Amino acid sequence: MIPDSYSPVPDSTPVAPQPLVPPSAPPSVPKAPVFPPPPGGFGNQQTNNPAMFSRPAGDFMENILAAARVEPVTFSQINDIGDELVEEAPPVAECPIAPRELPVGTLLHGYRVQRCIGGGGFGVTYLAQESMLNRTVVIKENFPDSLCYREEGTLDVRLHNPETGTDGYNWALNNFLREVRLLATLDHPCIAKVYSYFEEHGTAYYVVEYINGISLDKLAAQHAAMGRPIPQSSLFGLMVRLLDALDYLHGLNLLHRDIKPDNILITRAGLPVIIDFGAAREAYGDITNNIVESPGFSPSEQSTSDGNMGPWTDIYALGATLYYTLTGTCLPPGKQRLIYDTADPLSTNKELLRTYHPVLLASIDRAISPQPERRYQSVAEWMHALASTHL
Repeated sequence: MIPDSYSPVPDSTPVAPQPLVPPSAPPSVPKAPVFPPPPGGFGNQQTNNPAMFSRPAGDFMENILAAARVEPVTFSQINDIGDELVEEAPPVAECPIAPRELPVGTLLHGYRVQRCIGGGGFGVTYLAQESMLNRTVVIKENFPDSLCYREEGTLDVRLHNPETGTDGYNWALNNFLREVRLLATLDHPCIAKVYSYFEEHGTAYYVVEYINGISLDKLAAQHAAMGRPIPQSSLFGLMVRLLDALDYLHGLNLLHRDIKPDNILITRAGLPVIIDFGAAREAYGDITNNIVESPGFSPSEQSTSDGNMGPWTDIYALGATLYYTLTGTCLPPGKQRLIYDTADPLSTNKELLRTYHPVLLASIDRAISPQPERRYQSVAEWMHALASTHL
């Protein structure tokens, strides 16, 4: 149940966090931004410093987007697999997080649950049908399973220990609300849209746009199985659109912090859409040690609670995502790569060079540099590096 002491995040503007300093860029980096150090030193907080998160890439992004046409034929079978995510989602009886999920057929504020399609330590995700508009949606349920359980025979969520778990559960509810409020402010074609938010059964839910498409990791696997790499024009089209989405987020002082292949869905039209913004919220003290990390895709600064994060953090994750898309292999953990890097450069891969421009591959190599200061410090830098390729 929602504790009596639960207090949602107020509508008032929060106190601005301390600004961060990006790593010092080497001399070879053109126009690398330099910002004043934070009074309290480095940390993992986001910043309201408009200089760091400005959107200089916007000056030429539209021209590059116009040139980066995704040819429908290059996404083989894309029009035949639009419903693949629904068809492949496990039925509730086989859902790996059973039995905590809601039963099939549960009615929530006019949305009927069709099946469980995933979950993690803080929530459960469902596919549902909106009765009034007859459209498919995705519902995310706040469910921090270390703190709560679903009462047997009911749909109600209860605390394991009301005396010790109330503060943690309040935090989870507050951060869940922060996440939906964040998503509700975003307006970008490559970011899933939020429809509604409500509280019921002792917890909270939000309803988000259902993306009729296939995850990037499955798309890459399909091409690998057929022995056909994703064509350069298609890869470049995806890459530029994802960079534009990150540029948009960074312009709003936001970091996604969990870019990876299964958090990117490709629509029937070939448009990439970023999902799952749960990692963008602050963690709660000792419950998660303030660490949000996806091995193989997160950089070294995300493996510690005081890592110096900034646009370069999302840039690494997108580079790691593209690396996986091209090679079918995840990078070693970011922290490990700082000590001994075993990742092979894409720009020297003879097989990849048969299909992809060397500048394109070299740009990804730089984006995934283990050392933050050697990466592109902003989307604008990465886009400038690609602008001369005329792909």
